[in-house]
Amino acid sequence: MPRRRLALLAATTVVLTAAALSGQFTGIGEAGGHVDAPSAVLDSPTDLTDVYAFTSPDDADMVTLIANVRPFQVPGTAANALVDYPFATGARYEIHTDADGDGAPDTTYRWTFRDEDRRPFGAGPKVGPMPVNSLDDASLRVRQKYTLEKVGAGGAVRTLLKDAVASPTHTGRALMPDYGRLRAQAVRQLPGGGRTVATQAAESFKVDTQVFGLYTVGTRGPVPGWLPDAQPLSALNVNSLVLQVPKSEVALNGDPKRNPVIGVWASASRQGADLERGLARQAPVFRQVSRQGTPHVAFALFGSTIGLAAPGGPEDRYQARVPKDDHREGDFLAATLDPVPPHRIEKAQGRTAPAAPRHDIQALFMKGIGKDNGAAFGFDLNTHTMNADADAERIVLAEQLRLNLRTPVTAGPKAHGVLDGDLQGFPNGRRLNDNIDGPLIRMLEGEPAGPSAIGLLPKPVIGLEPADAQSVFPYLNLPHAGP
Repeated sequence: MPRRRLALLAATTVVLTAAALSGQFTGIGEAGGHVDAPSAVLDSPTDLTDVYAFTSPDDADMVTLIANVRPFQVPGTAANALVDYPFATGARYEIHTDADGDGAPDTTYRWTFRDEDRRPFGAGPKVGPMPVNSLDDASLRVRQKYTLEKVGAGGAVRTLLKDAVASPTHTGRALMPDYGRLRAQAVRQLPGGGRTVATQAAESFKVDTQVFGLYTVGTRGPVPGWLPDAQPLSALNVNSLVLQVPKSEVALNGDPKRNPVIGVWASASRQGADLERGLARQAPVFRQVSRQGTPHVAFALFGSTIGLAAPGGPEDRYQARVPKDDHREGDFLAATLDPVPPHRIEKAQGRTAPAAPRHDIQALFMKGIGKDNGAAFGFDLNTHTMNADADAERIVLAEQLRLNLRTPVTAGPKAHGVLDGDLQGFPNGRRLNDNIDGPLIRMLEGEPAGPSAIGLLPKPVIGLEPADAQSVFPYLNLPHAGP
């Protein structure tokens, strides 16, 4: 990374992080998109921020699934080398795929982590004093190891990897002079094809900070149009679980040509007790504490973020719920048919909100884009009814990030995806370089059936965004770090 950019990141990290965190309480900060419910504030290591699903650009027979977790990580330097952002031990991180549209996972990939502490008496710094040039170096005094399992629809569990080593928190160039080498060592091949890595990475979420206010108050914010849009996530890191598998592993009946559509979401679960049963001799159970599928669910439906959401409200209930139960949640269903942000924009700016019921928005989040299901795009793209072997009577309304595995990789990707004619982009899955805010605001305002809402999207004089993702596995950029 050029020295000028490093200096910029070092100088702005504190300011940007403060701006990010302030959004949790004021509703005027993009960081709210990374803390989607009050419960997420209490458990950052399991706070799922983003899910990505796309045909692998370097291998069209593969699909890549990514779950990002634990946001707002300050870059490591020699001065703050004790900063550490491990994956949670005693938790389960899972990426689920639904091939038949019943809202339940048909294939689940599950990561569980443990610490291997090689320090005498378990005390002292986790890294150093000598530089770490290999995941086996003695200077990497605490390593995280994980087990990756594949769970079938019937609950059968197959271990894919055991004691694989995660790429560690980047503690700065003095202690980790070649983090790319460490990450490359952490990439593991999977039996049957595919590969995976658990790693820290530069935050990949491309956002427009000025658009955020449209969700929460109906106007631009927090950055005036004449100021640089230096969105806070561009200087921060996140933990990432990256998985690439053959499309046949996740398609219904193993046939992605006949059954091209899958639904994707991630969850994180913590161990606890079932308080509805006697505690005597009760083994710990895992309770879901975080969920992520389609991006910006809380923003787009409820117009909420931390400070605007009540504990135990629909945002928290969503985090604990599985997709197959979404159609039983009255508040959630009502919001998909009459989302809040258009009404706030109408009140603040006088632009008439599209009339309810919004079957197009319900299709966006709970059905996928289909010609005759209310999606308003006029063509079939990624609804489970496109799967020839799916039982139409079992398909339910369920919030998932839906992906058509048959859509070819776009030669010239457009950041606003399907809405701008790029059928491989969001909301047909989600690529790392897709911009989410613009398309969501435009669809909430009635596109593509209604008048264009692109005029609502401000154009900053300068935008400081994360660098574009790479075109080869694992795609994510290396984490930010200083000296």
